[in-house]
Amino acid sequence: MRIASIEKGRRGGRFEIVMDDGVSVSVSREILIDFALRRGDEISGEKMAEIHDAQMYHDAYSAAVRLVAYRMRTASELEQRLLKKNFPPAIGARVVERFAYLGLVDDSKFADAFITSKIASKPIGKRELERRLREKGIDKELARRSVAEVSTEENQMELALRAGESKLRSLRDSDVNRLREKLVAFLMRRGFEWEIVRKVVRKLINGDPDAMDS
Repeated sequence: MRIASIEKGRRGGRFEIVMDDGVSVSVSREILIDFALRRGDEISGEKMAEIHDAQMYHDAYSAAVRLVAYRMRTASELEQRLLKKNFPPAIGARVVERFAYLGLVDDSKFADAFITSKIASKPIGKRELERRLREKGIDKELARRSVAEVSTEENQMELALRAGESKLRSLRDSDVNRLREKLVAFLMRRGFEWEIVRKVVRKLINGDPDAMDS
């Protein structure tokens, strides 16, 4: 096949390469320059496939830049978003690998930022933090380690107390046992561990001033 013409496309920065058999392919300026494509050049099927793959990678890379510019993402999230945009899995994996090398995706930094943000916006426990990180595609061990680094017993107790006090204000039940059951269930759903929940409930329901120290 021979390039019959190279025309500026309708989309900004794209060019339409028309072959002598009528087949056309849209490429970016970068690909046009990288492959030094000119009118009259002979292009083999193998070369055309190479150009196609290079353009696909370029487009996926550009899409990934926009995605991480919008907000931080895990490697898994970025790869899944590229798949949803119909980029081949191998292309998406290459882009994510490149982004990781450049530090544009970093699961460890994402986990730290995510934990800080979630704790600030709503008191939740270690188990719930780990679960949400896993939902984002964070490796199980990294999720556990990241949460453990910032989740001392003291701050878990403080967060559970804040959550419990807020919940208790919304409960309209005069039966102490039902109040206790509802508060326990709520704090467990928030991902706090049983020992933390037990102490907080004792303090809030029983009014035990020493509950947090026992």
